[in-house]
Amino acid sequence: MPMTTSTAPRRDEVRAEIGRRREEMLEFLSALVRCESVSGAEFLVTDLLESWLAEHGWSYERQPLTELAAAQRAGEPDIERRANIIARPRPPRPGRPTLVVNGHIDVVPPGDSALWTHTPFSGRRVDGRLYGRGAVDTKGPIAAGLYAVNALAPLLDSLPFDIAVQLVCAEETTGIGTRATFSRLPDPSAAIVLEPTNGVPAPIGTGLLFFEIQVTGIAAHTSAPWRGADAFQHLLRIHQALTVIADERGARFGERYRRYFGDIPTPVPFAVGTVSAGTWRAAVPAAARMAGRWGTAPGEDLDELRRELEAVLARVDAEAGWSERPTRIEWQHELPGWQTPLDNPLVAAAQAATTSVTGSDRLTGLTAGTDAAQYGPKGIPTLIYGPGDTALAHGADEFIEEDAVEIGAQVIAELLLEYAERSR
Repeated sequence: MPMTTSTAPRRDEVRAEIGRRREEMLEFLSALVRCESVSGAEFLVTDLLESWLAEHGWSYERQPLTELAAAQRAGEPDIERRANIIARPRPPRPGRPTLVVNGHIDVVPPGDSALWTHTPFSGRRVDGRLYGRGAVDTKGPIAAGLYAVNALAPLLDSLPFDIAVQLVCAEETTGIGTRATFSRLPDPSAAIVLEPTNGVPAPIGTGLLFFEIQVTGIAAHTSAPWRGADAFQHLLRIHQALTVIADERGARFGERYRRYFGDIPTPVPFAVGTVSAGTWRAAVPAAARMAGRWGTAPGEDLDELRRELEAVLARVDAEAGWSERPTRIEWQHELPGWQTPLDNPLVAAAQAATTSVTGSDRLTGLTAGTDAAQYGPKGIPTLIYGPGDTALAHGADEFIEEDAVEIGAQVIAELLLEYAERSR
């Protein structure tokens, strides 16, 4: 059900409230950015968030990451000091479903501070932009989400669902923060995951498999390379074979999901992030390795995909006479792809909200790994949305447009109201 005449005045009041709170919201965002909550040190921002929640009358609880079994949190540092925050603007009502608004409070390291115009955690506001690590990914969307929900305070009791805001750790590393929330709220009715999407709703996200490929060769002096087996050369053969398959997959899935990914070369990118080979410039490399990510489509069987790629490695080994030293692949972190159907009320509500606020009903998709992959594959209606340009995340001089934060808050509030209308 679209927005009705009777609900229009209430929505105008919500928009006006967000407008009145604009400066407060932006100063809060600046304070969030000044907290250096790099993954592993999220505790540096939790006090500020809890102060805001208390000041605005929300209930909240800390969820220690120690609740997870040791195997699930392997490799994560300082577990004893890290906790999610689960907050509610109103106490839960018996029998009501709960919609989750999820945002991660960790940020990636800033890198070389010399590359930044302003110091990485300055939170400086200059010419309508707010600068600093996390401004886009994802503290700007979190500020917009909190102020959106808070602006709905007079209407929350009339909604057919409750709202829980989950402010989680470790999204940038292993995703254990969101994974832990299911012990507190195992069956949310829907999830809005706050990430920068340039203000365009994303009801689909492709997945990924992280991998490391290891090639073993035979060392030889470079004056007689034919006496050895060049591991780096073989690694290049493997990379070429994988690139051919990735291009075919890109064309196939690009056509299938053109509506969401039509403006990029592929919805399932294959990319290598690190490469190493050899130990000495005058020796043929006896070992070479590369690590990267393999994009996956919604609904793909990841075990079957692994087997297919392992078969490619075996074929390349056989063709190059390398079978005596079989190439090894180590499969690492994975995130499945997911999609919420167009006719789901959450997607329709998002399109109605952006149309109302911005005049656009566009939808997009994300190829980046996000915590939405922990909701969508479970059959939970899921949507990614947030202000800010994704391309600015993780780089020097990360910033978010201040106007975009206000607009984002308006869209999120409108989305929740639209979803309420369509859920009755």
